[in-house]
Amino acid sequence: MRNVFHQYEQRENKLTHALACALAEDVGLLRRFIRWVTGRNAPAGRIHIVEQQRPGDAVRSESESEGIPDAWIFTDDGWALVIESKVAAAVNSAQLRRHLATASRRGFTEITLLTLTAHDRVPRIKCPVVSRKWTELYVWLLRESAQSPWAVRCASYMEVLESEFIEDGYLTEGAMTSFSGIPFDSESPYNYLEAKRLLRLALIELRKSAKLRRALGMDPEATGRGAITGRSGVAVWDFLKLNASGKGEPFTKYPHLTLAIEVDRAIAIITIPHGIKTEFRRRVVNLGRDGFSALIGAINDKFKKALRGDKGAAPMIIVVQRRYPSQRSAAIVDAKVEFDLRTAFSRREGRSSSQVKVQPQWLDATYHALSHKNSNLQVAIGAAFPYARSSTVGTREFLQRVEATWLACGPLLDAMGIKGAR
Repeated sequence: MRNVFHQYEQRENKLTHALACALAEDVGLLRRFIRWVTGRNAPAGRIHIVEQQRPGDAVRSESESEGIPDAWIFTDDGWALVIESKVAAAVNSAQLRRHLATASRRGFTEITLLTLTAHDRVPRIKCPVVSRKWTELYVWLLRESAQSPWAVRCASYMEVLESEFIEDGYLTEGAMTSFSGIPFDSESPYNYLEAKRLLRLALIELRKSAKLRRALGMDPEATGRGAITGRSGVAVWDFLKLNASGKGEPFTKYPHLTLAIEVDRAIAIITIPHGIKTEFRRRVVNLGRDGFSALIGAINDKFKKALRGDKGAAPMIIVVQRRYPSQRSAAIVDAKVEFDLRTAFSRREGRSSSQVKVQPQWLDATYHALSHKNSNLQVAIGAAFPYARSSTVGTREFLQRVEATWLACGPLLDAMGIKGAR
């Protein structure tokens, strides 16, 4: 079904049209929007909205609209809010000055220019310019959702468009929305393109973490997987590199912080990839079976604090053996062991939940597979957040849980001698 806002071909026009429609349909939302932008109450009297045209002009087509502001909000007594919106392109200072001059020639005496962009780069000019990012508008719309169904519709359309823009490679820098949780459940089933959008937003936020930089040596400037080109599947994942990773070296030689959004859960793990440098793996193996158990036990204790308040989340270890018939073929999984970390430690040691039965042989199997590695073997440790049980995965708090989960794995990086891990 065609979306109610889906009327234009140009990307920026689609966004502006959605906003203009929502504001035109809900006068209360419009007045609160003006206050949000200007910091002052909206002017008294009737407020008009036009898009892709100047006040008083006939409606113009998209091909005729070059140089015209994307939208005007104005009154009949000389007040105007002029909107210029951008997604991938940068705002041009000459363009803003032309908009200001046009508004002045039209008789407006109290003029504010509003720029809506996907990033922070907005030129400074000598006139009242209010700069807002699409992410800020999105958060504002979410706050207004309780009062206005049109705010809900506009915010939802921003999510749809962002998925499209990411998929076709148009939005490669910045964002239009912000992470507010993973909403998948029985009523809103998993969607791959939406999962890709949410993963991108989550990693944008997690790259800002000072704790991850200080404690683990996370490199906020390093890229992860780059373009994720798939359009369907049951999982999408990406990772953050550590400063220890060599410049230009494959990420499979170093541990990395992985976040995955799967069909029934999200997982946050530190991955020990199959191609990890022998020196890192050997340091862990040289701890011996008991030393390895003590290391994982210390991490498990940290998970208790990291996952506190989310009884549906569970600490986990994943061991996978894969092979690839060719460079372009999908992996064949020859073996996979995944277990709740609490199975490894008895209750009397204070490291077990009453709902998890002790079976330390799973941890034994992990150590022996790692110490006798003879295949494309990957080991990961972290936590799972099932959509059906986790109380935080559907909220913005989930980012804090992911951060805390990765931080709890710090002793593993220390044991491997990863420089920058504290």
